[in-house]
Amino acid sequence: MKEWLKQLTRDRNLQLEVAAIGLILLLGGWIRYWWIVTIPTEQLYDFSTYYDVAVNVATGKGFTFLDQPIAFQGMLYSFMLGHFFKLMGTTSVISAKSLNIVLGMGTVILSYLIMCKLTARKGLRYAVLLITSFMPHLVAYTNTLGTETMMSTLLAGVIYLQLHGGDKRWRLPLIGILTGLCALTKPFYMAYPVVIALGQWLSGKQYKTILRDAGVVLAIMVVMIAPWTVRNYQAYGRFIPVSYNSGFVMYLNNNANNIHGGWMSLDTIHKTPDLQKKIDQHLEYGNKSVKLASDIELDFKKEAQAWIVNNPWEFGKLGVIRVHSTFFNGAWDVDSWTMNGIRSLDTGHTEIELSRSLNAFRAWNDIFYGILTAFGAVFVFLNVPRVLQCLFSFKHTMREWITIPLLNLAFPVVVYFVYEGQPRYGVHLIFLFIIVFVLQSSILLETFRRGNGIE
Repeated sequence: MKEWLKQLTRDRNLQLEVAAIGLILLLGGWIRYWWIVTIPTEQLYDFSTYYDVAVNVATGKGFTFLDQPIAFQGMLYSFMLGHFFKLMGTTSVISAKSLNIVLGMGTVILSYLIMCKLTARKGLRYAVLLITSFMPHLVAYTNTLGTETMMSTLLAGVIYLQLHGGDKRWRLPLIGILTGLCALTKPFYMAYPVVIALGQWLSGKQYKTILRDAGVVLAIMVVMIAPWTVRNYQAYGRFIPVSYNSGFVMYLNNNANNIHGGWMSLDTIHKTPDLQKKIDQHLEYGNKSVKLASDIELDFKKEAQAWIVNNPWEFGKLGVIRVHSTFFNGAWDVDSWTMNGIRSLDTGHTEIELSRSLNAFRAWNDIFYGILTAFGAVFVFLNVPRVLQCLFSFKHTMREWITIPLLNLAFPVVVYFVYEGQPRYGVHLIFLFIIVFVLQSSILLETFRRGNGIE
């Protein structure tokens, strides 16, 4: 660090580079601030629950919802937000959004640092910095009280540490800590040590090192989530590592009445008389919120697994629809979750002019997001044969700049294929889509130039 500071005082080009990066970050933070103070949005559904639980944490009511303990979702965001409220002395929504600005800019910085590890080309690094700073999705989700912005920062931190190459005595424990935080935010990341091990196998083949490193990460992750698991056992009398909604989500998205692979209300899912009776008992005949019915997932999970086993082809159809809904169905989630109150503003424009402007914004956002996810999909599919080759071979390996983005994109896709898909579930992966887009675009451009004899 001292050497870098000395170089900074002497190197004019380095000074200009630092100034440019600082300006981009400043503008990225400003546009997020402008969005949260200008664009109104109502916190709906899951966002409302995250906020209500955080308020209870801040006001001394514990981790509760409707005055009862809850573990329906990953706990970290509401827990952190509640303590942030305590620190700030307010439970205002705008203060929560201000925290999102800090977290969002953390993703921008980490994305740039990841690119510094992946390429020496400054132009590509700046491209990622610019896109992550001003990507509409990443800016807009600063306006919501949910896990998307925080999860993006945590995942970027985990990936950066994997690429860092420093002393494993401090790096592996940090990866384990961040993996634990990811799991407490999105519980399916409890399987992330397997992703780390698979990545190391594809790039190194040193199985003793792989088992040691993955074991350290797994052990620390378990230690991180253990206090919450103990709390859940005390509250519900059974083993619940993080949350109790996996079986609930699985059946809502995989039942005989589902045609779109997404969420359904309890009134519309397929129910046998026996299952209906169990639902009534769990919900106390309509007097209890499903978010507090901790044991309803036990019955739902059995029903979902039975339906999947008996209807594998139909399950496959729903899985494809879910993946499409998450990554290839446009940016309607930005409209619905991050700016749903914009029509209440007095903009000075007619309803037709406002609608035209909003539709144009949506169109550009759809196009740009579609390009990013298309590059990501092509990147994953083209590398599947290489993964299979390397997976079962001791001779073939893959470079980390391929394996880490590839596995970190493919892992959630598999989860969403089975459970649930909607566009906001892909938001925490956008920085990875941007990195893949920039890297692959540079390769395509270089190939084009060489093919056409351009110097």
